[in-house]
Amino acid sequence: MNGRMVKVKDYVLDIFMPNRCPCCGCFLKWYEKLCSSCMESLPLCNEEDAPPKGCSASVSVFDFDGPAKQGIYSLKDGQGRAFAGYAARLLAQRLDGCGADLITCVPMPYRKKSDRGWNQAEVIARELAKAMGVDCSSKILRRKYSRTEQHSLTAAGRAGFAEEQYTAAKAPPDIRGRRIILVDDVITTGATVSACAAILLSLGAADVIAASVCRTKLRSKEE
Repeated sequence: MNGRMVKVKDYVLDIFMPNRCPCCGCFLKWYEKLCSSCMESLPLCNEEDAPPKGCSASVSVFDFDGPAKQGIYSLKDGQGRAFAGYAARLLAQRLDGCGADLITCVPMPYRKKSDRGWNQAEVIARELAKAMGVDCSSKILRRKYSRTEQHSLTAAGRAGFAEEQYTAAKAPPDIRGRRIILVDDVITTGATVSACAAILLSLGAADVIAASVCRTKLRSKEE
């Protein structure tokens, strides 16, 4: 579908499903992605922590606060794809020149993804791949199903939990020698991306760069 057809489709959809800002819910014109108020108040992440273990660098766009936090919640609910696209373009600017030739994402358990219909990290990864003109694969990593919610754990608990939960897919593509961008929606302690990075490196990846839309300020000495 060419760009003109996409615009016509968006215009027609707006008649039946009015466009709303994914961060605050206000009505938007059919071609707008976010409202001007939210774009101006998004908390840009201007300083990076040391990259999580196993990653050579870590890049985030926003602090997990204010409109950015609401944008992530909207994305998890399936309503924030415009926010994912907007954030991915900013991520692409920050990652320009990094030399990566493949993008992947933190996986979601198959059962959970099947019930929900999407993995927000994969949505971001595919938007980033389009913005950077780089290949994207969601078939490298796998996550086991668990009823435990990672946000309920301490930093030390997250690390052990992540190491148990993430594995390589049964038949992953060959990534030997490739420089990979590993995408998640939010980086908190870094335990998840560290566990995933370790797997990518064990499969022969030359380098792993962590990328997220948001990062929290909760990085702990327990990590």
